[in-house]
Amino acid sequence: MPASEGHSDLKDDLALALDLVREAGRIALEHFRRRPKWHRKADGTPVTEVDLAIDRTLREALLAARPGYGWLSEETADDAARLTCRRVWVLDPLDGTGGYLRGEREFCTALALVEDGEPVLGVIHAPALERTWTAAKGAGARLNGEAIHVSRRTDLAGARIIGPASVNRPECWDDPWPEVTLFRPPSLALRLAYVAAGEADAMLAPGHKSEWDVAAGDIIVREAGGLVTDISGRPIRYNCSPPRPHGVIAGPPALHAAILARLKGYHPPRHGHRCRHAHRRKAGTEKGERP
Repeated sequence: MPASEGHSDLKDDLALALDLVREAGRIALEHFRRRPKWHRKADGTPVTEVDLAIDRTLREALLAARPGYGWLSEETADDAARLTCRRVWVLDPLDGTGGYLRGEREFCTALALVEDGEPVLGVIHAPALERTWTAAKGAGARLNGEAIHVSRRTDLAGARIIGPASVNRPECWDDPWPEVTLFRPPSLALRLAYVAAGEADAMLAPGHKSEWDVAAGDIIVREAGGLVTDISGRPIRYNCSPPRPHGVIAGPPALHAAILARLKGYHPPRHGHRCRHAHRRKAGTEKGERP
């Protein structure tokens, strides 16, 4: 590795990442609400010319500046050579692409640096919201330069939870949730950012995710005093093959533990079917939540 292992090295990497993620925001805003060209990928998800332009711009700049680092991005064909690198950039060029195409402002670029399987810095930039979350290992988390901390809440009752609609369906749980306010922003990276800043009390995202959606938010939440694990309660390892962690739980320690305990008795609804149990109890729902 060409760079040293010291803290000053990480500080330089964060400054580089922040500059380039702001450039990504400029590209995104240039095309926002102007009907950019797009198509559906093989998995059915949309990709725009903006996703591809950001991916290309950041890949070229970051790898030129740090030629010893690996690369993993949603919009770059995966190269197994990254698995041999100790440090790897992990990028989602435009998280929330569907909302971006609909003219919604909750989209972002998420960039992390992973070292030995652990994110050591993260930047999430939401240009239409004029908000940038940053963190580096051991240096705390910030929103627009101001220190942030996860929620101080210790009880799920009355909490603001980012999660799936099944939270609202007590028949899916051996231990049903208390009444909560449930909402679900379109960007997974922003969901983690909101938890880090205490704007959401906790987050649950069951099912397999992608490393580029999670890595930047992971370090930001942890540096803000929270916990981030997969749905089994294990820390998420990055630069894996395939790069698909099994779900995400994020929040302050007490709420993380409460969600993890409930997941042991979770019965996911199958498409077109009800959950296993029949008893019901309604939870509070924020307008705009989708099933």
